[in-house]
Amino acid sequence: MNRLLFSLVDAYQNQMDASYQEKSMLTNLFTENKFWGWAGLTAIAISIAMILWSFYPKN
Repeated sequence: MNRLLFSLVDAYQNQMDASYQEKSMLTNLFTENKFWGWAGLTAIAISIAMILWSFYPKN
């Protein structure tokens, strides 16, 4: 009985894994609007660099 239940749950899990498709707004941004995706990524990188640069000793 336990083995049958495990087999049933395993089959259901495999079916769920096969039909799962993730929708990510970030992925869509890079695939559908390449300019805005890269512009946003560049803005984030520049912002992080500015924050880290502010901790750099002056003299």
